[in-house]
Amino acid sequence: MRLISTLKRPFFLTTRQQLLVGWSLIPVLLVWQLNGFYLPALGSRGAPTFWAVDGLQWIVLPALLLGLLAHKAALRPSHYGLVPLGKNLWPLTGQGLMVFVTAGLAFLVARNLSWRVLGPSPGSFQLVQLFPQGLAGAALQIYAAVSAGLVESIFFIGLPWLLYASARQHPSEMRFTLCVSTIFALAHWEHGRHGVIAAFFAHGVMCRWFLHWRTLWPIVLGHTLIDLAAFS
Repeated sequence: MRLISTLKRPFFLTTRQQLLVGWSLIPVLLVWQLNGFYLPALGSRGAPTFWAVDGLQWIVLPALLLGLLAHKAALRPSHYGLVPLGKNLWPLTGQGLMVFVTAGLAFLVARNLSWRVLGPSPGSFQLVQLFPQGLAGAALQIYAAVSAGLVESIFFIGLPWLLYASARQHPSEMRFTLCVSTIFALAHWEHGRHGVIAAFFAHGVMCRWFLHWRTLWPIVLGHTLIDLAAFS
């Protein structure tokens, strides 16, 4: 099976574009680090309030920032990895399944080993408890999985790599992977130390696949499938 491989020629940002990308990453990084303080409180007030705020965090904020980058920095989705899809989606499906299996296994193995070595992690926040029953719950699971897969792939892989590769004459893929995976893992601290450790290894695998293929779509698909499996 022939796999999709794109963006072989890197797109380099000007100094102004680098600054705009850097500033666009800050709100997302701050929200993802701080939401562990307010998410449990919102959940205790009821699912409608929680999901309303969740929509602001996962849809409104990213859309505004990406719109700003398109308007002020002339950056389109293809520049940060969301390259146009061809008519034949089977290669993408195969790549997405490879991400799902490898990153999912990394997540499960790391989480289970963490439980065995470190013991229970009390007080971790669980999103599953906020899904209602029936079709509404299924729809919210799909929304949560797709939005996480898309937004986190863009703001924790695509845009950071675009910025890093443009700012460095000889960018290190391994250093980039370790750095963004650490930031991504720490953004999940509300899920407990097992969630942090598992997120680090799963994100590291997804970064390596992106750097191999230079397209985010398989990462988005694989990430979405992992979240759907976790929510079920």
